[in-house]
Amino acid sequence: MKWNPFKKNDMADTEGKLPTIPGMPDMKDMNMFQRFAMRRLMKMSPAEREKMMKKAMTPKNIEKNKGEIIASLEAMRKAGQISDDQYRLTKAKLGLK
Repeated sequence: MKWNPFKKNDMADTEGKLPTIPGMPDMKDMNMFQRFAMRRLMKMSPAEREKMMKKAMTPKNIEKNKGEIIASLEAMRKAGQISDDQYRLTKAKLGLK
């Protein structure tokens, strides 16, 4: 069988090999870069993943992107993806007022 550069890869093969995170969006709903980042994140060990997330969620980075974070939380609350309690708790955890 020859290699076909135009053949689409079967996502079911790659999804079955990766571990899952509760609340993770479906790979079919992501764009190419999001899928690439998610695959890379899922291949990390849990300790390495946690270390990376702690590095990304520093108070300096949170303060720098405060407007975007609040806007996305508001949109999620209005769309019904998160409840008012979850919205309030997330803002408190991130130190946003």
